[in-house]
Formats: sequence, C-alpha cells, structure tokens
Amino acid sequence: MESILRHRGLTPGFINVGFVLMVATRRAPERAHFPALDGCRGVAALAVLVLHVSLLSGYASRTENGIGAFLARGDVGVSVFFVLSGFLLYRPFVVARLAQRSSGDLGTYALRRILRIFPAYWVALLVVGYVMDAPAFADPHRLWSHFFLLHIYDNAQLVGGPIQQSWTLATELSFYAFLPVYAWVLARVRRSPRLQLRAEVTGVAALWLGSTTLKVVTIALGADQAQFGQLSTWLPYRLDEFALGMALAVASAWLAARDVPSPDWLAATRTAWASWAVAGLLFVLLCTAIDLPTFPLFTPRESFVVRFVYSFCALCFVAPAVFAPPRTGPVNRLLANRLLLWLGLVSYGIYIWHEAVQDLYLRWSDQPVFGTSVVEMGVATLLGTIPLAALSYYVIERPCIRFGHRRRTTHLDTTHTNPEPSVVP
Repeated sequence: MESILRHRGLTPGFINVGFVLMVATRRAPERAHFPALDGCRGVAALAVLVLHVSLLSGYASRTENGIGAFLARGDVGVSVFFVLSGFLLYRPFVVARLAQRSSGDLGTYALRRILRIFPAYWVALLVVGYVMDAPAFADPHRLWSHFFLLHIYDNAQLVGGPIQQSWTLATELSFYAFLPVYAWVLARVRRSPRLQLRAEVTGVAALWLGSTTLKVVTIALGADQAQFGQLSTWLPYRLDEFALGMALAVASAWLAARDVPSPDWLAATRTAWASWAVAGLLFVLLCTAIDLPTFPLFTPRESFVVRFVYSFCALCFVAPAVFAPPRTGPVNRLLANRLLLWLGLVSYGIYIWHEAVQDLYLRWSDQPVFGTSVVEMGVATLLGTIPLAALSYYVIERPCIRFGHRRRTTHLDTTHTNPEPSVVP
C-alpha cells in the first residue's frame, strides 16, 4: 500500500492560557482521581479511529461537503491526547512545588513512563511488521529507529512503516524527557505559593508563545509542506499543545492548594455545557467555513490554522472534566460512564492496532482502497481492534504498570490524579 495513504495531519496548535488561569483564584478539594479524563481518552481514541476509517474507505472524499467533512477532522483527538498528557504528567510537579516539597524520585518517573509506552508498542510493532505484514517493514524503514521511536527525525521514515501513527508516540516520548528538566528549572528558586503561581503562569505562557512563534517564523522562512510536516512531529513545534494541558494543571493545582471553597460557577452544569458548546462551534466552523482538503495533507499555513483551532477545541472539551465535581453532574454521566471509562483504559491499544486491522480488512475482503463501504470497514475495524486492545492492556500494559508501582511511592506518584495516563495517539 502506498505510504501516502497512511499520512496523517501533522499540524501545530493553540492554547488559551488566559481562559485556564482565570479560574485559579479559589480552592477545589484535593481529589484522588479525575474519572472523566478517562472518558476523554475514550472519545479521542474513537475519533482517531473514525478518521482513519473515513479516509481509507474513501468516504470522506466522496462526501466532502456532508458528514465526510466532519469525519475527516477526527484528528482533533490527537490534540485532546496531548492536552491530557500535559495535564496529567505536569500536575504532580506543580502540586509538589506549591506545597514546597520535593517532586520525588526521577528514576521512578522515568521507569513508569518507559513501561507505559514501550512494551505494548514493541509487541505491536513486531507483530504488525513481521507476522501480520500489515504492512511489513520495507526500505527505507529500519527496525531500530522505529523500535526506539527515533524515526520522526528521518524524513525518509516519517511516512509509512508498520505503525505509521507512532510519530505521536515519539513526540510524546520527547515530552516525557523535557518535562522533568523544565520542572527542575522552575524549582531552582524557592518561592512562596503565590510567587510560585506567578512563575508557573509565566513559564506556561512562555512555552506556548515560544512554540507558536517558532511555527510562524518557520512558515515565514518558506518551509515547504514536507519540511513543515516533519518539523510538526518534533516537540518544539507541538509544545504549545502540551502547554495547554500544563496550564490546566497549574490552575487545578492552585485550586487544590487554596483554603477557600471553589466558586460555584466553575463546577456548574451551565459552565460545562458552555465550554463544550464553544468546542463544538469551533469544530463546526473549521469543518464548514474554511476551505480545507479532505485528506489531511495541508500546506504549512493550513496546518497552523487547523492545529490552532484543534487546540482550543481540546481545551474546551477537557476543561470541564478537570473542574467538574467528581461522580456527579453531566460531565461524569457523559464521560465517566462504564463504556467510555473502559475504552479510555484500552485506548492505547486501540490506537496502535487499528490501522493494521484496516489493512487486513482490505486485504481479506479484496476491497479497493478509497472504494469500500465505510460502514463495513468501520464495523470490521472495531470488531478487530477492540479485542486486540483489550489483550494488549490486560496481558502487557497492566502487568507493566503494576511492575512500575512496585517501586517505592514518591511525590511524583501520589498527586491525586490519574496515575497512569494512556500514551497519546
């Protein structure tokens, strides 16, 4: 199969730091878990799966002025995953600094991040590439570069490969490495909680502004589509999306550190619906009011606009799941129901396996690429992917998570948030 059929939109993003930090003036009770965030992962994983089904079946191109235009923008799920990672991984550091204590054992942090991303990916990579041949390894793709998620730094290996969507895992891995270094820099000076908040706000704003400026300068210098596409897989060009989640983490941690009740309006049902309405409106405008190609092969300028809007959509989608009261209200009824919680649990497996299942469907059904039924392919993809994702989680991912938790508890691992967020697709 031609490698271009697997190409994904590699586009930059936007963060509205002010929206997030305007709420950081009152306290929310410290919470052991943010259950609705697991539901957000489930929704994001399904969005990416539906996107790829609509593109590979050809449905999005055949109906580009109808529902196909919306299905073709399912890669907004990638921005949701990046925002979730920024929030879940950075919040422990902020909580520790605001409490004026050590962030804990860096070795434990590194071990758990490695165990979370690599074992399940390695198994999928070898099975997809050498057993299922869906697709097989072929030049110029090299096992060692994909094995260690270094292939995004070689433009010849960026598109294609057994798990082509793994470029996001490579971006995520670089964020894992960057985050403790950034946190260490902010912790070098001991400050009062209020001065620390100011430093956190300044730092997050600088990350977003620096990443956004870098993209603008790159476009102004005349980077072509291929160059900008590769650069958009590198952390500096995606850091604004992670910074969005980091801003949510700062706001959440500050609320938890205060000694007065959180404002009622923040947890109100109308606030959640308003936030989701903004996300929906922006998404609809992107799909209908901007003339974009159905297949996500964007010019640098188009990429900037798309990821800019995606990031704001992700912010407004995730924020209610962070600030809503636990176990009650529409946020938890919609995002923390049993089905979405379970899909969020196995979302990593859904991501790394679903494209191989699509290839097998086309091969076994002898259907043409871009010329098959979107319903049939969608059903086949779900029926094939969900069992593989469950097998990946219960046989590989969960044992690795438990092994990582055998390490002694540290501040990094007791921050009252989801302790093992799924790696983003």
